[in-house]
Amino acid sequence: MARSKILDFVEYIPLRLAVGFVDMLPISAALSCGRGLGRLSWRALRRRRRIAIENVLRAGITSDRVEAARIAKASFLSFGMLTVESLAASRLITPETVAEHVDFAIPAATRAFIDDPGKGGILATLHLGNWELSGHLISLSKKVVAVARTLNNRHAQAFMLRRNPRRNIEIIAKHSVDRMSLIRPLKTGAMLGLVCDQHASSHGVMAEFFGQPAKTVTSPARLHLATRCPIVCGCCVRTGLMKFKVLASEPLMYEPTADREADVLRITNDINRRIEAFIRLYPEQYLWAHRRWR
Repeated sequence: MARSKILDFVEYIPLRLAVGFVDMLPISAALSCGRGLGRLSWRALRRRRRIAIENVLRAGITSDRVEAARIAKASFLSFGMLTVESLAASRLITPETVAEHVDFAIPAATRAFIDDPGKGGILATLHLGNWELSGHLISLSKKVVAVARTLNNRHAQAFMLRRNPRRNIEIIAKHSVDRMSLIRPLKTGAMLGLVCDQHASSHGVMAEFFGQPAKTVTSPARLHLATRCPIVCGCCVRTGLMKFKVLASEPLMYEPTADREADVLRITNDINRRIEAFIRLYPEQYLWAHRRWR
């Protein structure tokens, strides 16, 4: 069903005003507003709050419900800050200033791989810290191709593209019918970013996530086996006021066997284990409100 032009406009005006308001504020004040939005969401979204607490407990991060609630609430505040940070990043974090804002705690082999424009790779990332910023940081050195859903509101979509131009980032529609759309960038030396920690519906496999079966996307494993491009598991976490740390694995290669589906499950389980390790380090910055186990 086509969206109403009036509804598009009614949604667009508050977004435009909110972004303009954030741009006027000092970054510290803007981040305080982001945390405030997170607190409001924590109080208002009762179902999501309950899901977040149960997920923290189910993952075994803690067995204490009070501590689980503290971690879950912190994750709501973290999500509130993410939008503000992402809006500010394109202005504040440039090739000239990146060292002032970001600590790259990554292996030398991964740094060399990112700096090589001829080598395509797969970034397996997750909803931890500021996942929007991950692509921006990599794009300072290497073209990034990300799979994402475009906004339903065409005015909002056009405005956000003007506000945060993606100079070295290409977006592929989440449900693209072009079967080569994910392989083509890998052959041209780009980094393909795939967020792989959410429920995969009918398109995934049952893999272990914090010791429990969860439907998990198989795209990183299948693309790796098809192209032999390495996988890097990585994330970008918050360490202070517009200060971040990038964590990443070494470039990963897996030897294929005669059993393709067993290979996919083996690689997917390994990616999940690496993602779990990042979450355990910074549980307050993980998006626990998603229904991961269904």
